[in-house]
Amino acid sequence: MLNAMDTENGSYPTLRDLACEIGQVQIYWSFLENEMRKQLAAGGMQKQIEKGPIISHWRVYMRQFVGRSDVAHCINEVENAAKARNLLAHGIKSVSADPWEPNSAYAICADAEGTSHKLTLDMIRSLSEEIDRVRRAMRGIVALGGVGSG
Repeated sequence: MLNAMDTENGSYPTLRDLACEIGQVQIYWSFLENEMRKQLAAGGMQKQIEKGPIISHWRVYMRQFVGRSDVAHCINEVENAAKARNLLAHGIKSVSADPWEPNSAYAICADAEGTSHKLTLDMIRSLSEEIDRVRRAMRGIVALGGVGSG
């Protein structure tokens, strides 16, 4: 993967580099969902996580603790990450990457309302990092005594 222009051969990120970064988002999202599963299981919600989207069950479960500022903040962070991740998971309309042109690696995605969004390689890479940061913060809520103990 290229982080910037490769000075030895003069090439910029390729479609493979872009696809790799999109894949990274999906991998980190899976890790985040695993953290959600752990919280749901700890809350006795094992039956609910067997069906349907994990995030939907997690939202319902977490609403009962929304009075805690750390939980409310975590919910907001997850929702923001989910919006951007969903563009890549469900809304890719086209992708572009010309290894001979700077800043040419991006995905054009449509949201649920049909609005198009251009996500550059750097934005996608940042999204992976953000999802991982949110996952670690979510873990911190559990480490502070569990979601249901406050």
